[in-house]
Amino acid sequence: MRRMIATLTGATAAALIAPALVAAPANAQAAPAAPAAQIAQTDPVSALKSQFRTHRGVKLAENSKIIGEGKNNRAIFSRRNGVLEFGKQGVVASDLTEKFTLPGAEKELKNLFGPSRTLMVKGVSYISGGFYGDALPEGKEWLRVKGGAVVAGNPAQQIVNPLEPATLKAALAHTTAKRPGGTWDGTRTVVHSGTITLGELYKVSPTVRALLGAKPSAKSATLPVSWKLYLGPDQLVRRAVSSWTQSLRGLTSLDMTYLNDSRYSGWGVKSAIKAPSAAQVADFDELDLGDEQSEDPYTQVFKD
Repeated sequence: MRRMIATLTGATAAALIAPALVAAPANAQAAPAAPAAQIAQTDPVSALKSQFRTHRGVKLAENSKIIGEGKNNRAIFSRRNGVLEFGKQGVVASDLTEKFTLPGAEKELKNLFGPSRTLMVKGVSYISGGFYGDALPEGKEWLRVKGGAVVAGNPAQQIVNPLEPATLKAALAHTTAKRPGGTWDGTRTVVHSGTITLGELYKVSPTVRALLGAKPSAKSATLPVSWKLYLGPDQLVRRAVSSWTQSLRGLTSLDMTYLNDSRYSGWGVKSAIKAPSAAQVADFDELDLGDEQSEDPYTQVFKD
C-alpha cells in the first residue's frame, strides 16, 4: 500500500509520461463584467491577465477520460467541479471536488477511486477522501501534499491550461481553424483549434511540467496534442478541450489516450479559499498505509 500511495502523489503521472461535484461556494458572487465595448478589442492573453485580481476567480467544471487502448480497452472517467482563485500572477488557490467512474472495474478499485476534495493554497494541496481517506490517522481529515499545480492522482487533467498566459499564447499561435463555437456561459463563442507538441507545452506550462514530473524524451516531445479553445466576445476562454495519445507498449502493452473537456464560467467570481485547520491535517509519514501494493491503480485497471 505504501508503494501505491507514493505513486499516486506524483510518480504515476511521471511513469505514464502523462498529465488526470460540487458547485461554487454558496457565498460566491460574480463580479460585474466590464462593458463589451471596453473589452471586445483586447487579445485573449491581455483579457486573461485582466482577471488576475486578488480574491477573484472563475468556476471550473471538467470532464476527463483515460482510455487504455489495449486488449481490454477500458476507460476511467472523472469529473471535477469547483472554483479557481486568482492572485496578481494567476491561480493561487482552488477548491475542487472529483469523482471517478470505472465501468467494469472490480469493487476494490472503485473504492480506491472514491470521491475526493482538494484545496490548494499557497502551493500546498490538502486532499480529503479519495485514495487517502482510509489511511489518515484518527481525527484527521486532510492529507498535506506539497506542490499545488496539479491535483495528485489524476493524470488526465487539462494539459493545455488556458489560465496560464504563456500556455494560452503558445496554443493560439498554432491555430489552424476558427469557426462559431456555440453558446457557453451564456455567451456566443468562436472556437480556435489546432495542435501543439508535448515538448512545446513543457517549455511554457508549469502545469505540464508538474504533470509529467520530468522532461519528456525526444520521442515523447514530438507527440501532438490536439486542442480547442472557445473564446467569448470578451476574449475570455469559456471552454477548453484537449486530447493526446501516448504509447506505453513494452510497459503495459497498450496505448493511453487522454481526453479533457474543461468549462469556465462566472469570470470574476468572489473567492477566499483557506487552508484547513492544522488540527485536521496529516502529512504523508503519518498515514497508515497497511500492506505493500505492487501496482498502482491505473496499471491494475488497464492490465491485459
